Amino acid sequence: MKKYFFLLLIAFSTAPVLAQQVAQYSQYMFNGLYINPAYAGYRGSVNFHTYYRSQWTGMPDGPQTFALAADMRTASDNVGLGLNLMSDRVGLEKRIYAYANYAYRLRVGWDPEDRLSFGLGLGFIHSGFDNAAARTLDPESVNIENSFLPDARFGVYYSNNTFFAGVGVDNLISRLVFNEDNGSTRIPPVTQYYVTGGGIVPLTTDILLKPSIMIKNADNAASRGWTTDLNAAVIFAEQFTFGLSYRTALSSGSRLADDLRRPNSIIALAEFVAASQFRIGYSFDYALNKINNQVGGTHEISLGYSLNKGTQRVRTPRYF
Repeated sequence: MKKYFFLLLIAFSTAPVLAQQVAQYSQYMFNGLYINPAYAGYRGSVNFHTYYRSQWTGMPDGPQTFALAADMRTASDNVGLGLNLMSDRVGLEKRIYAYANYAYRLRVGWDPEDRLSFGLGLGFIHSGFDNAAARTLDPESVNIENSFLPDARFGVYYSNNTFFAGVGVDNLISRLVFNEDNGSTRIPPVTQYYVTGGGIVPLTTDILLKPSIMIKNADNAASRGWTTDLNAAVIFAEQFTFGLSYRTALSSGSRLADDLRRPNSIIALAEFVAASQFRIGYSFDYALNKINNQVGGTHEISLGYSLNKGTQRVRTPRYF
């Protein structure tokens, strides 16, 4: 027990409070709705997606995340609708996030696939704490009340057949309405920023290279900085995707060259598409730090389904 307590202390002291406030996931490249509400309706058809993430499997009560997402494009072709639900548990704290998303898609070029989308998500964050499971010398010292906060998210997303770029912002309202004077030891929600970009490079007729990047920035009283994901995936015959990601450690933003040399983890991921409708993905995060041998790796699995509608067809495959 002392060993696990010591490991837990190291893990959360070496990773800033940011890690406890914002759920981590690696398969965002398979569904951008998790990080950007403007992605709603991008794939055209009705889409359902879910993932489960078990982090630090060698540690008892390691972080666990379960999420559901659904989105569709309306008959007007200019409006996308989406829904996000996520449950994130870290130790004794559990947070539930729920958002309804609306995206408006503008044509910005001669090609009908050139679209600029603006998205807004409205919802709430519910935080709960398992006071009964807390083990302290003074049981009355731990009595953290549950909280329910309204929230909003915003995003911009541009895409065409070979390129995409986007910016998403989470926790816009919850941070402002959080009451820091109520005597609670709970940490206020983090304002989270995601900057993404990438493209498709044909290697052969059936093999495509998909490089991409994500810069994730957080700003709160406890920590300020960003992490960078450098991703490269190969798509075979529009069915199999295999990729690797390199994630840097939290940076304060002094020098980008130094930041990219501060590793956090390497991620291997894969996705298989069956009958153009069913999708299954898996990823494994291997931490590049001293505690990896003690806390273990991180597993993430995802499932997706597209309900193709006969009256609404997508002109080109959706790689983003």
